[in-house]
Amino acid sequence: MKRPVDSSFKLWELFNHSFRATAKVRQKELDRYGVTLTQSAVLRVALRLGKKATPTEISRQLFLETNSVSEQLRRMETYGLIRKVKDLDRKNLVRIEVTQQGYELYRKSRQRKYIDSVMSVLTEEEKTELWAMLVKLRAQAVKKLGMSGLNLYPPSDYTDLFPADEQDS
Repeated sequence: MKRPVDSSFKLWELFNHSFRATAKVRQKELDRYGVTLTQSAVLRVALRLGKKATPTEISRQLFLETNSVSEQLRRMETYGLIRKVKDLDRKNLVRIEVTQQGYELYRKSRQRKYIDSVMSVLTEEEKTELWAMLVKLRAQAVKKLGMSGLNLYPPSDYTDLFPADEQDS
């Protein structure tokens, strides 16, 4: 007896494999700078959040467990990439600041030739369509996780992809 095809699961597997393969491509690129995918993501999120960067908020933005991010932050502090600063108003709150060394590493890690070469198989129209589909999937997953109030990046609107404050000077 033939089993029915579970198209949702098969699609999820393809999505997952595509992500893992492109992540390996990205990591290969980042290896030149001695930075991991997670470190690169933490630096990007911490810079984007600015004064609102806390271990908890970084965890929420990256959909990672708080203890994993805390361990990553500990290592990054040891490497001189970030600094943990106690909040003056709320003594039990720690904010994350990116050091000059961390910022320089972030700037170098913005080189994305390998990812550009992978994405080059898509037309601009296909990229826009894929963007819309991924936004729907992310929104549904966030809803299922019961997470609200997230100001996620990349934004849901493809036209907001390159806000002025994200541009390199």
